[in-house]
Amino acid sequence: MTREQKLPESKKVDLLFRMNDTPSFPQAFAAALSHCGAIVASIMTAPLLICGALGLNTLDTRYVLSASLVVSGLATLIQVYRFGRLGCGMIAVQGTSFAFVGPISYLAALSSTSNVGDAMLVGKILGTCIVCGVAMMLASLFLETLQKIITPTVTGTAIFLLGFTLFESALKNLSTVFIGATGNGNLLIVAECVTTIVAILMLMRSEQAIIRAASIPLGLMTGTLIALFLRGAAVEQTDITDSIFLLEPLYFSIHFDLLIFALLLPVFLVSLMESIGDLTATSMVSNEPISGPVYVSRIRGGVLADGFNTILAGFFGTFPNTTFSQNNAVIRVTGNASRRVGIFLAFMLIALGSTPQISHLFTLIPGGTLHSTTGLMFLLITFTGLKIVKNNDHGKSLLVLGISFAVAILAREATQSLAFLNDFIPEYLIVLLGFPVATGAILAILLDLKLR
Repeated sequence: MTREQKLPESKKVDLLFRMNDTPSFPQAFAAALSHCGAIVASIMTAPLLICGALGLNTLDTRYVLSASLVVSGLATLIQVYRFGRLGCGMIAVQGTSFAFVGPISYLAALSSTSNVGDAMLVGKILGTCIVCGVAMMLASLFLETLQKIITPTVTGTAIFLLGFTLFESALKNLSTVFIGATGNGNLLIVAECVTTIVAILMLMRSEQAIIRAASIPLGLMTGTLIALFLRGAAVEQTDITDSIFLLEPLYFSIHFDLLIFALLLPVFLVSLMESIGDLTATSMVSNEPISGPVYVSRIRGGVLADGFNTILAGFFGTFPNTTFSQNNAVIRVTGNASRRVGIFLAFMLIALGSTPQISHLFTLIPGGTLHSTTGLMFLLITFTGLKIVKNNDHGKSLLVLGISFAVAILAREATQSLAFLNDFIPEYLIVLLGFPVATGAILAILLDLKLR
């Protein structure tokens, strides 16, 4: 569509400041602080889970967490400021998506049975993510074609499978926490988990959108405080001596792996489609066009920046960056869609990441609190995928989801249970079949094309 389509008056948001307006310093700072409070825990939690799955030591984990915040700030600045065609020019917060927790955890589990060391595996993952970032930058030139192939049915199916496999992983992590408890520790952990989940659910039902947007960080804080109170856990003394954190280029030695590329590429493609949806929503809440040349230019710039920021993240030793959606609720609440707010937010994230004690605090979150929170989030991701499929006007979308899910799970169970398959199926295919998201996404694409 070449003609610009403006939002009808009934759908416009009551804004105090539009995208190119210039609010005063206090107004911009207050709005940026609201964004920061709503997003910072989400930016940190996914890398924390990935570090745990990879078995990184405390020093490396702290580096990755701090780097995640700093790179998130730099990436957000690129998106908001828009350098030439690079960036969307709107308040689009960047961070590591939970979509990457599943495949990287799967790769970590595979490496535990081989001779690949933690540092080598991280290097392969980051190097391959850099190549995937280049692929995303190229994909920004062919968005119309990709949208015909990766339809809402395919995206919803992949998100459903991602949520389901991540929820399984969260339950396994919770069971490990329970097994490690002694005495009446299990009862205390149950109380901690229940309190955390109830707090998040209550906050998510709040009439105040700003509270809903910040429900995850507030829930994590509640669960941590309850755990410290119930279990009498002592806060570890930090051994951090540096007063400021600085990014280190190539902190991990990077490598490329074709099998990891095959596993991660479907996730990147789904993430790309999600970014398009998030950027479209940001256009809507900013009272900007949702079609036409201006809109298409912003979406292309946003996807291009997603790919570039993923390359940036890999170069500095942290995981892929993508566009988050929480900022849209904050724009509605503050009535401030000014790019100046996004620039303030970017520098806030850089400042937080440059403070080593921040990453240390996140490593202190108790296992019960962390895994119950992420379990709830992954369950919500599963329902989001189902909702996307159900809302699609393609009448056989649920059939695509059902068949793809069943075949993907059966394929995983078969590769894990039937050892004799290793004699007939190549190893790389066994690995691919063992990750339901890759199998299900490919099958969903084929089924959706056939049924349409």
